Amino acid sequence: MLIAVLSVIGVLSLVYFGVIVVYSGIETSMAWFWPALGILCFLLAKGASYYQHHRKKVPLRLPVTIATLCITGLVVFVILQVLIFGGMIRTDPEHLDYLIVLGAKVREDDISASLKRRLDKAIFYAQEHPETMLVLSGGRGADEPTTEAMAMAEYLRYNGVAPEQMLLENYSTNTKENMLCSKTVIEYQREKEKEAKRAAERQRRIRRMRLGQFILKLEGHAPMLRSTSQTVDFRRPEVPVRHVELPVEETPAMLIQEILPDKPLDIGVLTSNFHLFRAMKIGEKCGLRALHGVSASADPVLFIHMCVRESFAILKDRFMGNM
Repeated sequence: MLIAVLSVIGVLSLVYFGVIVVYSGIETSMAWFWPALGILCFLLAKGASYYQHHRKKVPLRLPVTIATLCITGLVVFVILQVLIFGGMIRTDPEHLDYLIVLGAKVREDDISASLKRRLDKAIFYAQEHPETMLVLSGGRGADEPTTEAMAMAEYLRYNGVAPEQMLLENYSTNTKENMLCSKTVIEYQREKEKEAKRAAERQRRIRRMRLGQFILKLEGHAPMLRSTSQTVDFRRPEVPVRHVELPVEETPAMLIQEILPDKPLDIGVLTSNFHLFRAMKIGEKCGLRALHGVSASADPVLFIHMCVRESFAILKDRFMGNM
């Protein structure tokens, strides 16, 4: 039974490798995994058959060691797949302040199918939530004609997304850099918004104060005042002395807190469904709090391959301390 199962897995692995090569090319990332798995399964099947017929010639510790390694690897793989599929099960969040759209491969004449699926999802979300700012994250790879962020922006503009709704991050080359650089872009944009709000509020207060001074002058209470922080007595022969305190201009910190409170931002990350668990964990490690996931569908032909590849990526990022 075990030999038959291993043989079937080996055959299916080689067939799937052929499908990947025909569908997306031999250069597909980690496509080598499937012929390697197929060969490994055939070797294990051959070894199991030999052990069945020559038990006395094979030390017991050898099959026990091989079986332990295989079972351990299988258990780890199943756990990782549970985490990956668990990350896919979520509904799109509402009322995000920012949505980080992760880039993917850009070809000479077109964007990749994976990136197109993410951008189509971003277009739908932007139309449903025009108040959300899209942060397009992705630099330029060695074999890419332009940065992923610029290619994404061009595609979104062509499909009706307003340029004012997009922020570009053109430097990242992996998921960790996506998150760190996007966080910097968001913080910079936030400071710009605070400065603009503060300047507008200051002008509004100055206009209000000048209007009050003008009204007082018309009523004959006092001459126009130059200072914005003094307390002045206004006297009328028939009215007791009363004190009127003009507004004191707030400090920048007070104005920022009043007009744009530093509440936790609701930030989302949009990527392919199989990549969402790892992206969110890396984002949380990079200091992005209140992070929400928005998943785009994956290519149905390459979905199994992407999930397997993602398992190795999770282990790598875990060991490197990225998540």
